[in-house]
Amino acid sequence: MVNARTPCDDDGIVRKLLGACALTLSLAACSGDSGREFARYYDPEGFFVTNLPAAHDITVTPPRSPGEGPGLLTGVVASPPQPSPAAPTTSAFNLAPEEPQDQTIYEALVIATSGFDDLEQMGLYFLSGDPAIDVQVDDPVRIDGHAGRLLVADITQDGQATASLAAAMTLGDDGTGFLVAAVFPPGRWEAEREDFFRVLGSFRANIPPGLETFPVTGGGP
Repeated sequence: MVNARTPCDDDGIVRKLLGACALTLSLAACSGDSGREFARYYDPEGFFVTNLPAAHDITVTPPRSPGEGPGLLTGVVASPPQPSPAAPTTSAFNLAPEEPQDQTIYEALVIATSGFDDLEQMGLYFLSGDPAIDVQVDDPVRIDGHAGRLLVADITQDGQATASLAAAMTLGDDGTGFLVAAVFPPGRWEAEREDFFRVLGSFRANIPPGLETFPVTGGGP
């Protein structure tokens, strides 16, 4: 679902990816704590490297040509694995609580940003211009040394928050920008903040392709 087959001239592909993740999350149980371990992910095109939750399923997002919006050069979506179906049990001695399911979805995307004049315009296009996005936080941030913008928002439907997201974006260099995002259950930004900044702090641009991932337990680069 997060790597849907859409036409190459589809407008707003990044917004569609964020929206698809939010929809997936709104249909799932809104629970789960972090306790995450992270692994290094190397973009096969060499645009970036970042830490992502080691237990998540990885979907590489192929390049998409722009329609009437910025093109997507490459990207990755890290989604929690679907729980395996388990046989029901009626044992009176089965009192152990179930392990909470992680619901947070991470994305790292490389975007052609030559059409944006500034970060205000970039944020307006991807998030703040959508009436379903209720921005709660709008702060400056740095992404691998580049000036960036952090937006934390609720995604609303019929007046109710169905999911929340954090998105850090930068115009980058020479028309190549980056967006690092997490979509999570509504109202959980304070619980998700530390891991989000661990991922953001690990992000590095322009890494030679062909390197392999390896498991790490820390969030540093």
